[in-house]
Amino acid sequence: MNRVFFFISIFFCCIVNISYAQLSADLVDYSKLLLSADSTTQFKIGSIKLSGNKRTKSYIVFREIPFKEGNYFFPKALTKQLELAKDQIMNTTLFIDVTVYVSNLVSGVVTINVDVKERWYLFPLPYFKLVDRNFNQWWSDQSGNLERVNYGLKFFHNNVSGRNDKLNIDLVNGYNQQVAFGYNQPFADKSLKHGFSVNFIYSRQREMNYNTLDNKQAFIKLPEFIREFQRSSFTYSYRPDSKYRFSARIGYTRDNVNDTILKLNPEYFPTANSSLNFFDAGASLQYYAVDYIPFPKKGFMYEVNLYNRGFSSKMNMLSLSVEATNAIKLSKNWFIQLHNVGVVRMSDDQPYYNRGLMGYGDFYLRGMESYVIDGTAGFISNTTLYRKLFTYVFRPPFIKTKTHDKIPFTFYLKAFGDVGYTYNKQQNIKSYTNSFLPTTGIGLDIVSIYDFVFRIEYSFNQYGDKGFAFRTRGDF
Repeated sequence: MNRVFFFISIFFCCIVNISYAQLSADLVDYSKLLLSADSTTQFKIGSIKLSGNKRTKSYIVFREIPFKEGNYFFPKALTKQLELAKDQIMNTTLFIDVTVYVSNLVSGVVTINVDVKERWYLFPLPYFKLVDRNFNQWWSDQSGNLERVNYGLKFFHNNVSGRNDKLNIDLVNGYNQQVAFGYNQPFADKSLKHGFSVNFIYSRQREMNYNTLDNKQAFIKLPEFIREFQRSSFTYSYRPDSKYRFSARIGYTRDNVNDTILKLNPEYFPTANSSLNFFDAGASLQYYAVDYIPFPKKGFMYEVNLYNRGFSSKMNMLSLSVEATNAIKLSKNWFIQLHNVGVVRMSDDQPYYNRGLMGYGDFYLRGMESYVIDGTAGFISNTTLYRKLFTYVFRPPFIKTKTHDKIPFTFYLKAFGDVGYTYNKQQNIKSYTNSFLPTTGIGLDIVSIYDFVFRIEYSFNQYGDKGFAFRTRGDF
């Protein structure tokens, strides 16, 4: 318990000298007059003025605005269009703040101002990351061992040409050694609908997870490198509008492990060979109609993925996954998030290499952080009730810039309940597979710029486990 409060104290020390403030800018806003106008009156969009974009191309921003000059709207419809424009521009992940408002109103003709504050796009940063699945596993199961970290240099540019294209280069040492390169250009043509990405990663490690025992990862470490991994991929993307995104990708993977792994777990690879090489292909459809993708408070979004790993008798797994999030606003400060994920892999007879499911990535139950549950099919359902508490604004004295002069931290209290199920044909006696797993708890989410979300959770499960969990997401 002392360790928990130690980390909480560190976090709050990082935001000392934060003062409460309003986030509204000093601007002339006629938008509220729209609601008091006659509901039968139509307003014409006279002009749309954009300011604040120094690197980002203007047409990238205008692409996200759902109206054009010359359009007519009734008052309520225009108000909703202004809100939608702000949400869609924020969801480009290019800006830390966006304001869309009516700056002038004359004889039924309105002038729309779009003021943006750009993020910092170029980051050569020191890299420090735990190799374990989450903080709880590292802290509890690995005793906070600092040898189980990766460190190095991470370079990324999130707006290389001003068209929302992203470049990342990773040079990592420590527990694992890794070199990675990636470039993503979502708007490669004049129509701003077609794009592509290329990625390459090479890594090697001295310790690896070779099996699952009693619902936990089993590791082995050797003096020499026990695994060497290499992957290359190419992705084509199509984005017809601000809500829909389609992508198709193809990749090649080469994975070599030490012979010891196959001796400990003969089912690790599909064959007795310690080297595995395969092509894979996949396609995904995404839909976003939410106010803010990293932390939606209203709206609906979903993603459908179809993926095939390998195209031979030795390696062939077809996988279908569906993920959906529905955020429902209950009142000014209350909202609920409903998040559901389902996965099916064919066939049921898969090697250990293809069986990792619950506890990996975003497929997890709060309250089951210490466990992994292998399987070929499963679902999770997360229900979270939120109550906004307050917003603090940190005014950094050492940053002299108009774009980052205020850094907001918004605090949300939450209560949640989760349920999940994993199917595994090869179930053992102590496995949590083939049974429903309910969990519940309370927590606090802290949201800030750069899509940063810090989660503090205290949860319970049906096996009597209880305790704190910490999660983060964002660019840092």
